[in-house]
Amino acid sequence: MFTKSEIMVVAKTLSQRRDWLQKNISNPEFAANKQQNEQTLDLIESSLAKLTLLNKSLQVIPETSQKPIKLSTTEKRAQMEPRRINVLIVDDDELIASLMKALLQSVGVTQVDIAADGLQGISMLYDANPVYDLVLCDWNMPIKNGLDVHNAMRAAERYMDTCFILVTAVTEAKQIRSAIEEGVDDYIVKPIEEHTTIKKIARHFPKIPIPAETNEEPKSDNA
Repeated sequence: MFTKSEIMVVAKTLSQRRDWLQKNISNPEFAANKQQNEQTLDLIESSLAKLTLLNKSLQVIPETSQKPIKLSTTEKRAQMEPRRINVLIVDDDELIASLMKALLQSVGVTQVDIAADGLQGISMLYDANPVYDLVLCDWNMPIKNGLDVHNAMRAAERYMDTCFILVTAVTEAKQIRSAIEEGVDDYIVKPIEEHTTIKKIARHFPKIPIPAETNEEPKSDNA
């Protein structure tokens, strides 16, 4: 069974081939293949006639029953409820990792795993099923740093849509820009501040609620 679009494409292709043969069949350069070209013309005409009948009499699959249009990465994230977001925190500082997990849980993100270092983070990324939707990763770690984790993750095709955010004390613009150019989605500057951190994450997952700012002295968001 075919859709109307598929029938139209096939018919158009055959028509173009037929027109070209009709135009060139008498060309001396194609004299040796004239008989074969004539047979091809007959087959094309027969096929076009059958396609016309098919389009009129056979049940054509409605366009709406075709495979759904694949959503873009941004569209997928925009539709994700907090409780559905699968998160991996990679940090060798247990206190910071626990704080990040608590912040996420406070806004409804409950599926949160923690890796104690970059090497363990890479292992957990490869073993995960389903994949992680968000990775919050410390930059400066021994053995495997944040960019090592990022590059290992992106090497796996199934992680191409995953949001990767560096959590770092690095504030130098050149280094940050270099990380973004490598494909890192965003960064969060230490020390961790609740409102700024959740606001950063919510940029990529809009259904995450942003808590109200406290009455403490405001801190600038340099992203």
